[in-house]
Amino acid sequence: MKDKFNCFYIVGGLTLWLTLFTAGSARAQNFSEVVSQPDLSANAPAEESAGSYADVSLIYQEPGAQAGVDSGEDVVIPEYILESTQYTLGKEDVIDISVLRHPEVSGQFIINNDGKIQYNFIGDINIEGLKKDEVKTLLVEKLSEYIISPDVTVMITGYNSKIVYVVGEVGSPGKIYMRGDTITVREALVQAGLPLLSGKTTVSKLITPSETGKVEKKTVNVHKLLYEGDLRENLVMKPGDTLYIPPTFMAKAMRTIQPVTQPINAAGSTGRRIYTGGF
Repeated sequence: MKDKFNCFYIVGGLTLWLTLFTAGSARAQNFSEVVSQPDLSANAPAEESAGSYADVSLIYQEPGAQAGVDSGEDVVIPEYILESTQYTLGKEDVIDISVLRHPEVSGQFIINNDGKIQYNFIGDINIEGLKKDEVKTLLVEKLSEYIISPDVTVMITGYNSKIVYVVGEVGSPGKIYMRGDTITVREALVQAGLPLLSGKTTVSKLITPSETGKVEKKTVNVHKLLYEGDLRENLVMKPGDTLYIPPTFMAKAMRTIQPVTQPINAAGSTGRRIYTGGF
């Protein structure tokens, strides 16, 4: 009888830990949803929203420079900011082509697996690897053979060719569709719902796959990046990269114990007595 009492005492303690841990994870997920909400107040500064980019001159300002004051020197914009505001077209992307007063050559077009679009009157046009402005120049050149001074507008309506992955202890793990040639770790985490309390954010991993088997792994201290503002940890992710937020030791322990405690919790809720092997 004493052994039974000790067993139920231990299981009860573990169940209490599991309940507190589950409640903490839920609060963390709710917090991440609140943090990711954009500030829509009239006095709030303009920020970069998920998947859209403001003018580069508003995003980056030379340290020490004040608005409206000419420092007399050219501002050098970091390369990763320039790449994040540009988008190179690829397979499965969708573009909208509008030619003024010529609806017969206007419409939406999907870039096929050969990197081409099937365009009326002209035929297949290879636009993979081009930017939006370069596609416009190419179309104007080809349409000039049929239309006098064509007025062409090109818009990207489907961003499907560039993907990064955020997995592990985050609010919404999975694919992140990029709207630039690169994306930073911080932006990817915000789109993925931010890390949960169950995540070991001090030793996250940025994994770059390789067809030769030489996988590149970098350690990212997400806690310093998000909560201490250390931009040295804000690494740049390229298409195909994976950001992994591992679970803490306590999270792994609770997930191991949970299947064991479920039958006992179920029996307790019905008022029935159960017996396990050895009793």
